[in-house]
Amino acid sequence: MKKLIALLLCVCLLLSAAACTNAPAVGKSTDASNQDGEQRLRIVATLQSQQINFWSNVQHTLERLAKEENVDLTIMDLNGDVTTFANVIDDIVAMKPDGVITCGLETSTLGIHVKTLQDAGIPVVTYNISPEGATCPQVVADQSEFGRVAGTAAAEYWKENHPDTTPVGGAVDLYSAPQCKERVDGFVEGFRTVYPDFEVVQSVDGGGSRSVSLAACEDLLQAHPEINVMFGINADSALGALDALREINRGTSADSLVASVDGTEADCAELKDPNSALKAVAGNSPRIMAEMAWNLLMQVIRGELSANEDYPQSLEIISVTTDTADSWVKENFE
Repeated sequence: MKKLIALLLCVCLLLSAAACTNAPAVGKSTDASNQDGEQRLRIVATLQSQQINFWSNVQHTLERLAKEENVDLTIMDLNGDVTTFANVIDDIVAMKPDGVITCGLETSTLGIHVKTLQDAGIPVVTYNISPEGATCPQVVADQSEFGRVAGTAAAEYWKENHPDTTPVGGAVDLYSAPQCKERVDGFVEGFRTVYPDFEVVQSVDGGGSRSVSLAACEDLLQAHPEINVMFGINADSALGALDALREINRGTSADSLVASVDGTEADCAELKDPNSALKAVAGNSPRIMAEMAWNLLMQVIRGELSANEDYPQSLEIISVTTDTADSWVKENFE
């Protein structure tokens, strides 16, 4: 009997040891750890729309940075919709990541959502759009300056190549992102530095996409065939306008001018084509914007910057030319 009791005690001790060996370590995140058991930072980043070339390149840059620094990154697509944005914020609060990089859709709701995240104890850095009524480190892009740079370059080109023709403007906007109206207004301001009476006779909503912009510009040109200068708030909008011009046997450098913001491979290829009407591009670097936002958040997480104070970093906006187009695309679009 004593031998049986001793044997049972040994079995119990062995089972207890095995249970302790298999128990997870307290305080370690099994979802955000590498193969060595080291806990990784968990970062969430939002994009305005993965369907737009610029934002897909922002995503590529963030994914590269996360891989280089062994960070667990979650990308969340706002799909250009304010309701989706609100739902995304609720999801992020529930996730409780170590930090958030968010672009937002317009200033007022972005400010509200920044406060929601901060109240939940989650550090936030914004980029592309500044939050209204909230303070946090941010990458600042002057939306009007994008338009002014493109408008000035377009007006100078028009004066040199069409000195005897009056420029008449049309614009492809993105109504779901109100800051894009600032780009349109900036384009007019830039063009007026050379042509003080220049006006945009009508703007249309291109949805930020080439196909939607094409359809919108077909209607625009039917209503206003006198338009010979078109501005798109991003590359896809400008390319859609160019497609619409080509449908009516226009869209060459001899009869029209198209200006864009971004400087993707597609609009820069048109810029270099001497026969294409696309002859002005304001460079908008997704790589630099994403890298600046990432570095700001890392500084906040390391305690080098306050999460609740303004620390604006300005994005430089340049005019891309035929001579710099190839190097611009190579350096800024991944």
